[in-house]
Amino acid sequence: MWHDVIGEKTVADAILDRIIHDAHRIEIKGDSMRKRKIKGKE
Repeated sequence: MWHDVIGEKTVADAILDRIIHDAHRIEIKGDSMRKRKIKGKE
C-alpha cells in the first residue's frame, strides 16, 4: 500500500525503515474507543 501512495518502492522502503527504526511500541490494554462508541458507552 505505501509503495502505491509514495509511488517509488525504494523511497517508500527507505522512509518506512527510518520510521520503524526510531519507533517505540506502546501497548494499550482495555477496550478501544471505537468499540465503546459502537456499544453506546461514550
